[in-house]
Amino acid sequence: MSDAANLTERAHCNKCLQWNNHAIVHTENTSWQEELDDQRGIYIEGGDSWALMRCLGCDTVRLRHRHWFSEDSDEHGRPAVYTEFFPPSIKRQKPQWRRQFLPFNTYLQSYNGLCDEIYGALAMGAHRLATMGIRALVERLMIDQVGDQGRFEKNIEKFFEAGHVAPNQQAMFKDTLIEAGHAAMHRDFEPSSDTVNTLLDIVEGILHAVYYAPMLADNVRKTIPPRTR
Repeated sequence: MSDAANLTERAHCNKCLQWNNHAIVHTENTSWQEELDDQRGIYIEGGDSWALMRCLGCDTVRLRHRHWFSEDSDEHGRPAVYTEFFPPSIKRQKPQWRRQFLPFNTYLQSYNGLCDEIYGALAMGAHRLATMGIRALVERLMIDQVGDQGRFEKNIEKFFEAGHVAPNQQAMFKDTLIEAGHAAMHRDFEPSSDTVNTLLDIVEGILHAVYYAPMLADNVRKTIPPRTR
């Protein structure tokens, strides 16, 4: 056990969404060694360093884990040090309109759960899982709006007929958003972080138009004074 008082370090903050100074609240360090050949003095070793960090901008607390193993080396032949954060560093903030309506609509709370799992997969670098999750989210959205037509292609067709996707955006919806999910599931497609963010931009735009924009418009309508005769 070590006293980490008065130590600071720069790190990414999930709430501030930027690199801030963090106070090191507490640290724990452990190490181990295993002898493979006592006559020739051959052994392997490793260690772990845990640090509880508090953002000096917003007071959010996270746990940092650094670990190393003598048989893992960097390009200079030195033991490679790996760093993980708990919770993981997020790479995308939830839209303001999601945070605004989440506490007030039970149905959307359930709906947003899948979105949060997609965000978690993206934060951990599980881009294929995030892309598959987006594909599942789109299917749930279509079934919720037009019912289950028995076949995925029929769901897309009915969704288009209902006017949820503008004609000039239907090719993007079908050939990019849907096809990326199919490729990740069946063709070993490994999307990049930028690709997943683009897919989320598209699907969140549709979610906003279908669910949230009507709520926002209704709130605005209530503030408009009625016409007088």
